[in-house]
Amino acid sequence: MNKKTTVAVIFGGKSPEHEVSIITGVQVLNQIDKDKFDVIPIYVSKEGIWYVSDYFYEISTFKDLSTIQYKSFEAYMLPWENNSTLFIKTSGLFKIKRTIKRTIDVFFPCFHGNYGENGSFQGLFELIETPYVGSGVLGSALGMDKVLMKQLFEVNNIPIAPYIWFYKHTWDKEKEAIINKAEKNLGYPMFIKPSCTGSSIGVAKTSTRSQLIEAVEVAAAFDNKIIIEKSIENAKEINISVIGNNNNDLIVSECEEVFSSKNFLDYSQKYTGKDGRSKGMASTNREIPAKIKANEKEKVQKLAIEVFKTVNASGLARIDFLLSEKNTKLYVTEINTIPGSMSFYLWEASNLKFSHMIDKLINLAIEKYRENEKLTYEFPNNILKDFKGSLKGPKIR
Repeated sequence: MNKKTTVAVIFGGKSPEHEVSIITGVQVLNQIDKDKFDVIPIYVSKEGIWYVSDYFYEISTFKDLSTIQYKSFEAYMLPWENNSTLFIKTSGLFKIKRTIKRTIDVFFPCFHGNYGENGSFQGLFELIETPYVGSGVLGSALGMDKVLMKQLFEVNNIPIAPYIWFYKHTWDKEKEAIINKAEKNLGYPMFIKPSCTGSSIGVAKTSTRSQLIEAVEVAAAFDNKIIIEKSIENAKEINISVIGNNNNDLIVSECEEVFSSKNFLDYSQKYTGKDGRSKGMASTNREIPAKIKANEKEKVQKLAIEVFKTVNASGLARIDFLLSEKNTKLYVTEINTIPGSMSFYLWEASNLKFSHMIDKLINLAIEKYRENEKLTYEFPNNILKDFKGSLKGPKIR
């Protein structure tokens, strides 16, 4: 019998989107094929502590986060020792403390927002030389930072809505000048967004100067970099997902149109159903497939692949668009390198079951890792061997 691949599904983290990440993590835990994979559920608390528990398969476990420590064991990794070994602090008979070692073959990150979706954990996985699902350090960072993302799109002639951006400290000193620039170059209504958050956290649509000022103050509580973006009125919100690595054929999902009962799709509409219960992105009011023309769908698919490649994404991503009903112009809003609920609903509408999608993502992670292993990371030239120069510095005692 072949040994099962050990997959660590890791979620939570130090992020405003902590609870959303829990939903995605639990969804993956319940859909991953246990006959193929040996699964380790890892929850990262808001304080950054790692926990392991079989209770994490139940969303009810997380109703009161203060009780997590009593339902789980702490875990940690030592990047300089044993590479992908997870150390789990546990107890034996008579409360004797002991540590269990588990070797992880693949990490499956389900983080949303900072410290997980932004390349930080991806950097850790790179250091311990372990395959992981999704985009690498660069792709994750670019996908998280809306300012850098938009600048990259501009350079590559990818259509986006007009915008300006600034740092929080600049706002504190030049508030009036920034407001005047936004009103002159963009005009109302406008969207105010923190650069590095998702799930519409800290996002507001404004129609007056007083609303703009208030919205910037809120956004600045979540990030030091803020975007003001022109609102594309009377536009359809179209989303699509892409799966693959840039060294093979990319495939696209069915398109969806999402609807809002307010000015825009906010956090509560994305993640809370009509009955007030959290259901992840499945709570969003959407139509799949989106009712758009065949040529518009083709344009969305083609542009989605271009965006995926441009930000150096891999594994899975969801790309969000605005389709102007006035002139049918398409605008890219953003790319989500770890989308809510892993965008499983888009792939199930494309005849790819959630569990099969998870299989594919794990295989893509291993494939990407093996491709990177073929690269050369050393240069056999010891320039210090015959070095005769002098390096002045403090003496080491």
